[in-house]
Amino acid sequence: IQLEVTQAYELYQCCRSPESTFFSFLLWHLVQVLPKHPCFNLRLIDQKWYIINNPPIIVPAAVGGKERFAEIILENISKISYRDFVPQYSFLLKAVREGKGKRPQLNTFLLSCPIGNLPNLQFTGLTLHWQKNLIEGQPLFYFGKRYWLKDKLYIPFAAKLHHATTDPLLLDLLIQDFQNQFTHQDEPK
Repeated sequence: IQLEVTQAYELYQCCRSPESTFFSFLLWHLVQVLPKHPCFNLRLIDQKWYIINNPPIIVPAAVGGKERFAEIILENISKISYRDFVPQYSFLLKAVREGKGKRPQLNTFLLSCPIGNLPNLQFTGLTLHWQKNLIEGQPLFYFGKRYWLKDKLYIPFAAKLHHATTDPLLLDLLIQDFQNQFTHQDEPK
């Protein structure tokens, strides 16, 4: 999906700090709307369904070298303000890039909602992966390289959804709520 994010970017420009990034801004706002859509918080683990309120967020981060990627584990993001989130995200990103991060435990990963950023890829399609026979219901989201088109800013957005919990109509409702985040407030709290 090519999301139009002009209003989001304008709002981000008003509240940006040296530690913030546009991706962290979009990430925090997406996490704020997930609790309104419980279907994205359902997980089937060992043949038992769970509703995960406030799931951990796993953000893959490029670290280079032999490992290439490490994960940032963000907890309670839907419960904290944007101003509190930015330094936490910045600190954890710096830590994983310096090799000081920790890998998520399997249970944390299974309960999480992975949200990634591919800032150099302006994709029109992206096939997302997950562990077969291990995860059921877990959505995956990725943002791509933003670009301007006729005075509007767009960003590629890919989602992998499990058919047992979500469908394109539910994704559309989530995206509508996500985009409404930027039209109904002056600045994130």
